[in-house]
Amino acid sequence: MSVKLNALNSDSYIDVSQYRDQHFKGNRYDQEKLLKQSHTLYVGNLSFYTTEEQVHELFSKSGDVKRIIIGLDKVKKTACGFCFVEYPFKYEA
Repeated sequence: MSVKLNALNSDSYIDVSQYRDQHFKGNRYDQEKLLKQSHTLYVGNLSFYTTEEQVHELFSKSGDVKRIIIGLDKVKKTACGFCFVEYPFKYEA
């Protein structure tokens, strides 16, 4: 599995989605440049019972995980099925 996720670090593998944030302040070129430099991965369709430890265990197999942000329901404060996994920035030599 780590081989598949490590492929995401390659510039040749990056294919930016057609989805665009309508609130982005800047032009399309700037937005795509920032998306390609991003080290944050959106993970959706999670079980509401998925824990931060489970996400960390899975995604740390592909490298160091800087932090995990689990989406919470604003009223109940319970997990709502998505998270963000952030990897630290590493310079390529």
